[in-house]
Amino acid sequence: MRSSTRILLGLIVLFGLFMVVMHYRAKGQRDDEEAYLATLHKNIALSSSSFPPNGDMPVNCSCRGAEASPALAWENNLPDTQSYVLLATDYDVPTPTLPIFNISHWVLYNLPASVRSIPEAVTAEQMQLLGGKIGKNSAGNLKFIGPCPPAGRHAYWFRIYALDESLSFTDVPTKQQVIEAMKGHILGYGELRGYFE
Repeated sequence: MRSSTRILLGLIVLFGLFMVVMHYRAKGQRDDEEAYLATLHKNIALSSSSFPPNGDMPVNCSCRGAEASPALAWENNLPDTQSYVLLATDYDVPTPTLPIFNISHWVLYNLPASVRSIPEAVTAEQMQLLGGKIGKNSAGNLKFIGPCPPAGRHAYWFRIYALDESLSFTDVPTKQQVIEAMKGHILGYGELRGYFE
């Protein structure tokens, strides 16, 4: 009995340590992103007809609905823009009070400079017609992951970046690979936050 109790306590301690390590790892990644954003010009206005700024995202965009990507539009007066990158991230997984994962919900890159909006529920075929490319989300898929928080009211950050070049990859990139590739080429960015519970 004592030996099984010790094993159980040991497992609980290990799980607790794992949670703490994952929490600080996720926090470190977010802090790094925010520190880098602080060095950039926030000069693009990003909006959505699917939800208001800092408002609730519709059920249709979530896993309880059609998991449709939200409509997005942006205004940019940067003449040297060659392409756009759009990233959507949830930093609150599994719960805002103890986040241990940063989930990449959407990775779009090489959107042409002429594109200033994306329709709601955009398909891979429509994205191809727009001229953009889809990267890997955290599940390894080439699509938008709709909000599906297990607990609490999560914030979903949509960020658009204007670049002075198009990006080139030998394989379909992840969010982190896109972030690394666009460093030194960002002319400006804009962001929009939506919530879902």
